[in-house]
Amino acid sequence: MIEAELSPDEKERAYWRSTRADRVARIISARLHAASRIIIKRKPKMAKWYCLRVESGREEAVEKYLQDANVEAFMPSEKIIRVHKGQKSEVTRPFFPSYMLVRIVPSGEAFHGLKSVKHVIDIVGNDKGYHVVRDQHVEVLKALKSEADIPRVATDKTMQEGDRAEIIFGPFAGFDCTLLAVKWCLKARARVLINTDGRSFEIDSMPLAFLKKL
Repeated sequence: MIEAELSPDEKERAYWRSTRADRVARIISARLHAASRIIIKRKPKMAKWYCLRVESGREEAVEKYLQDANVEAFMPSEKIIRVHKGQKSEVTRPFFPSYMLVRIVPSGEAFHGLKSVKHVIDIVGNDKGYHVVRDQHVEVLKALKSEADIPRVATDKTMQEGDRAEIIFGPFAGFDCTLLAVKWCLKARARVLINTDGRSFEIDSMPLAFLKKL
């Protein structure tokens, strides 16, 4: 079947859609240039990992947006098995919902570009500056594929709601937190609240193996 040729009006609309898409792409590229891999190649020793806080459910969209703009972005994720109506299926979900990692050469322009990305709420940090995630922790997180890969660390089974703990591993290592809820299972997890210099945020699913009770 021969496809109908576009009318002049349809061709014009298609042209302007394409033009607008190209313009948006150029704006994105310019806005995030300071946070791109291009700058990392020039100053590799200065590159550091940071943690973005993003809107829930928008993690993959933000990750793709940044990668398309040539920004080194990584969303720790895990594979889980879900059962629906007797059928098993494997799905991928964020390891830390609402958070993802980016590697950049730090600068005011780079931070501003990241915070201007749609669905990005903020960059994790405090009044002293943005929190730097250790390279070795990122490498371990990249190797995690499921809960079974979480390091087998003896978990303090006395931990309970209301306890204070230090986060000793992962992108939030170095922060203290309050346990809001604890879920005891094969790989116990907790919902925690981090409050630093008046800035507070929650982590919905923190492995207890990443915590040390204070």
